[in-house]
Amino acid sequence: MPIEFHCEHCGKLVRTAEQNAGRQGRCPYCKNSVYIPTPSEDLEPLKLAPLDPEEERRQRRLEEEARALARRLRAEKETLPPETPRAGAPEPSGEIRFQVDMESLVIEYVRAMYEGRLAEAQEYATDIRRDMERAQEVIQRLTMDDIRPLKIAKIPRPVLIGFLRQLREQG
Repeated sequence: MPIEFHCEHCGKLVRTAEQNAGRQGRCPYCKNSVYIPTPSEDLEPLKLAPLDPEEERRQRRLEEEARALARRLRAEKETLPPETPRAGAPEPSGEIRFQVDMESLVIEYVRAMYEGRLAEAQEYATDIRRDMERAQEVIQRLTMDDIRPLKIAKIPRPVLIGFLRQLREQG
């Protein structure tokens, strides 16, 4: 029995032999490359493992606690007076500490955007815009790196780049 489908480019009805299912071919009308689908009656449903609702609730609760803690720490950081170094103690490099903080802010912004927490993402963007020069460095590095930080590893690369581009343009 032949496979029938519509070409995704020209929309014409295409017929091909069943042994071509799952392959790439050329449309006989427009000559563009098309994917030849497998007939639905030949597909077997995938068996998925059931979700553990208790684990899902626990994971959401932990994520919300982490976000609340991050907000609280940001608020405390803004209200604390600047630290005075102890006599004889080596002074930590503020630039390195700030870069780590900036990377964390950018990563949290991307996560919030990806998870649809737009108000929270806007808060992160406001913090990031305070020093767009350093933010640009972090954005550039995250855009170019093939290995992404674990917190944003599951985000598809085109989506990540889109969020970073949007953040860069806001600055």
